[in-house]
Amino acid sequence: MIHEMGARACVLGCALLASAPAWAAPEPKAPPAPKAAAEPKPPTAPKPAPRTKPMTAPKIVTGMRTFVAFAGQPAAIRLAWSPVVGATHYRARWSSGANVVDIDLTRPTFERAEALAGQHVLSVFAIDANGIESPPADLAVDVVTVSALAPGSTTAAEAPPSAFAIGAKFASPGLRCQLGSGAAGVEVVARVPGAFGLRCGGDAGQPLVEVPVVIAPVFVKGELAPVARDTSTKIHLTVASVGAIGDQLEIAANGDLDLGAAERVAGGLDIPVTPGATAASAGLIIRANGVELGRVALDLVDPPKPFVIPPPEADWLAVDLGVHVGGFIPPDVGTDANSLGHPIDPDDTLSAGPLFGLRFGVFPTRRVGLELESAIATTSYTGRLGVAALMINRGQIAARLVEDGRFGLRGLLGGDVLTTLTSGGTSKVGTLGGLHYGAAFSIETRPGVSVRIEALHVITIAQDAGYAHCLELQIGVVTRLGRRDRWK
Repeated sequence: MIHEMGARACVLGCALLASAPAWAAPEPKAPPAPKAAAEPKPPTAPKPAPRTKPMTAPKIVTGMRTFVAFAGQPAAIRLAWSPVVGATHYRARWSSGANVVDIDLTRPTFERAEALAGQHVLSVFAIDANGIESPPADLAVDVVTVSALAPGSTTAAEAPPSAFAIGAKFASPGLRCQLGSGAAGVEVVARVPGAFGLRCGGDAGQPLVEVPVVIAPVFVKGELAPVARDTSTKIHLTVASVGAIGDQLEIAANGDLDLGAAERVAGGLDIPVTPGATAASAGLIIRANGVELGRVALDLVDPPKPFVIPPPEADWLAVDLGVHVGGFIPPDVGTDANSLGHPIDPDDTLSAGPLFGLRFGVFPTRRVGLELESAIATTSYTGRLGVAALMINRGQIAARLVEDGRFGLRGLLGGDVLTTLTSGGTSKVGTLGGLHYGAAFSIETRPGVSVRIEALHVITIAQDAGYAHCLELQIGVVTRLGRRDRWK
């Protein structure tokens, strides 16, 4: 019985399980999504391990180093040392008295142009990647200046030339110098051409410097014509060299010779010289700093005999006498009407009229003389009847412009005095001044007699206080007394 009930229960349980809905069964879980891979981090430089032992100072040969600043150029200071292990760069400290300059260096070398003479101190530090400095390496540096002075110059050279001329002077403050095998001295002067070593210093407790120099010859030459004795003559000397030559050369006379002030010109010298009246020989010597650069001999000759101007022959004055007739034509209407007689009423203004006159001329030279003229003009009035008398007196300079056979032309320039001799209406007796210029054409009809035609522009006062421009025409006869050949 029990076994039968157990079998039935088992069958019932299986049927229930088979008929159960599908949602009742537990769903399987999905597997988790894989995580994204992490981006790789850049590698970091390893930090330098802290230095356990300080870097050593740069190894520079100790002792005094000497450099030369020659002929105006600064000393070229160049120093190098072996690289320091662990150093990435260097720092140089340049001390000149109280003046201190720090210089960063990327290589184990130091270069500097230094013009200041005297002792300096160079301190070099090695620096690692952490900025830690080594102890300094100190070095004493001495800069020695050597000056060069060209012959004939008072100013030291600013840059060393390729060569120096004979007569150049070299010196170094506080040191004795020696050029080649010559004598040593505070100043040394180049006396012969060639290539030499210039040494300065070297005595006990002094620095020693040496520079090579080239000394070039100087050429002195003159293309000289004969020079007259007892006569001042300017001569030219050529002074040339590869090296520079100044303006203050020393010039000395050789023999009986007086010298004037020399002038420095392109390529040489211009020198006034005067040989003595009895000099047998003479010449010039050119020096600089006590060294002879060259000399030139002069070719002396007797001076030419002086030219004597013969005294002038006795001469006589020439005198011209003449008569002339013509017309005087002043402006008589408008604002520039003449003011002769000082009329108040325009009808009383003097108008044109004929004239008659005399001429007198004096000619002390062949071309220029003085002429005087006096004439009477009978004019009328502009707006009423009547005759007015006008006296014209003038002086003028007559200059001969052209003379061709029987024909001549003179230029005239002078002053006038115009006097009204009669009154009429508001025109009264009075005088006006004037200026004139013009020309005279003459034709010689027979020896000593000429016909003269003259035209003048006379300027006097107008009624409006301006200027009245008058015209005067003449024709006349002139006779000459005295030297007629003055015109030839």
